[in-house]
Amino acid sequence: MRFVWSLATILLLAALSGMALGASTEFCLVTIPYEGLEQLRQLASWGLQIINYQGNVLAALSCDGQIERLRQAGFQVTVLDWAADTRLYYVTYPSPADDFAPLSAVEAAYPYARDVHIVRATSAQAEALAMRGVEIVKLPNCVILPGRQPTMADLQARLAHSPGVQAMVDAVSPTLLVHHVCKLQDDDSLDYCNEFGTRYSYATAKLNEAAQYLYDEYATLGLSVTCDAFVYNSKPMTNVVAELSGVGPVSNHIYIICAHYDSISWDSDRYKIAPGADDNASGSAAVLEAARILSQYQFPRTLRFVNFAGEELGLIGSAHYAGEAFRRGDLIDGVINLDMIGYESVPPNDHIVEIHAGIDPASIALAETLIDNISEYGLLLVPQNITETAVKCGDHASFWNRGYAAILGIEDLDDFNPHYHSRNDTLANMQTQMMVEYTKACVATLAELASMPNETTPTPTWAAPPILRRYLPIVLCKWTSSNPTRGP
Repeated sequence: MRFVWSLATILLLAALSGMALGASTEFCLVTIPYEGLEQLRQLASWGLQIINYQGNVLAALSCDGQIERLRQAGFQVTVLDWAADTRLYYVTYPSPADDFAPLSAVEAAYPYARDVHIVRATSAQAEALAMRGVEIVKLPNCVILPGRQPTMADLQARLAHSPGVQAMVDAVSPTLLVHHVCKLQDDDSLDYCNEFGTRYSYATAKLNEAAQYLYDEYATLGLSVTCDAFVYNSKPMTNVVAELSGVGPVSNHIYIICAHYDSISWDSDRYKIAPGADDNASGSAAVLEAARILSQYQFPRTLRFVNFAGEELGLIGSAHYAGEAFRRGDLIDGVINLDMIGYESVPPNDHIVEIHAGIDPASIALAETLIDNISEYGLLLVPQNITETAVKCGDHASFWNRGYAAILGIEDLDDFNPHYHSRNDTLANMQTQMMVEYTKACVATLAELASMPNETTPTPTWAAPPILRRYLPIVLCKWTSSNPTRGP
């Protein structure tokens, strides 16, 4: 299949290079309200280069002629930036939601969705926003929409309580989960489980200590471990990737459980103290514990356990990883991302958690599978399946941007951790039972999904490779301008 794509790329480039390379079309950053996934796909099929989509509005690159035709087709198109530059765009989520004062320090800020802005900012300006408490997400050059194929359509019907899976669930160790949080939150030069560590993305030596800890833990389990290195804003960073290879004809199909391991603190002197126990040593600990248990078994499908760097700077590590996976053609059937799974106020102590699935049917099916297992194995969680209003400021969104099914597991955002992004985000301020129960749910779900022997899940719809994406929108703008019967 890759050969076919490569040949098609060469032929298409040969046919279009003269027109594309000589084109001088300028692109604008626009926003367009839309209704549902099918309309989103329709706009993409017309050549619109979508770079982000929220619950009912998208951001895209478009040219003048295309904008006019979209308006003629009844779409409301708002131009935000007449000279688009995707290297500089971030989606921002201020905290509190009505505090937009930090946005005055960037090159430009454009209203987007409710309480959400797109900003044009340098990487230094984006870092300054993150340090002031603004959630940021670096926007890609384009997103790949999920395909239409049914996914896991009969999975729920076939799920049943399994004694083997129950044994895996029962093997989850609260002691080891707490130990991992301690090792990730503390300063290794001080007493065990102290509260003075940091894993800030630019604190290179300290972040490397955490990465080495993760690497060593996976290696001890006998897993294949690699460091997925990348550079952001001239700073070297690494994702830690461990793999349990599948056995059999569907071993090239992959499920991922992941979490970011970097941290940030608004109230410290830059990155000197940012223990990040809940955000996100809790998720990283769950990934390590899931790896410990599942690595003792063999499954038809491959399991990957991934810890990302650079999440607090805009999902940088996961965007790099998902992009490379897409370019390699990895058959990733589903991703469970865990981020902040260890806090609830006491009271209410109601065990409510959120599963963010978005609007992709494959992601929704994955969420429903996780939720079914919470019930099937009697776990002490009250899950809420979030679809249209799902958040996109977590590493799961990097996989959505590449067309992969993914979900976010997180604590109740209506009962938000008051120690978030502060030096007080420590183990002492967590309720670890929630982390334990979340880990059990993920172990059960991954064990079942990785055990499926047949090809029942789709892969992302193919999109043009990077070199074509550079020129194809120009060609489409020119082509649709001269073909009024075609889409905008």
